Amino acid sequence: MTKNNCITEKRTFKQLTDIQRGMLEQMAKSGTYKQAEMARELGVSQPTVSRELKRGRTRQLDYKRNYYEQYIA
Repeated sequence: MTKNNCITEKRTFKQLTDIQRGMLEQMAKSGTYKQAEMARELGVSQPTVSRELKRGRTRQLDYKRNYYEQYIA
C-alpha cells in the first residue's frame, strides 16, 4: 500500500502586520502581559506570539557592558 503525501487543504497561515508587531513590542516591553493575553489582544494564536517573540529577540549590550535580551519588532 502506498501513502500519498499530498496536502489538498489550503493552508491558512497569516503573518503579523507591522501594527501588530509594534503592539507586541510594547506589550513585551511593559512586562505585565502573559503570552496568552498578548495573543488575545492581537487576535492571533498563542504559538504565533511565542514564535514571533523567539524570532525577534536580540541580545543587547547596555552602557555597563551587561547583556540583556529584548524583542525588537
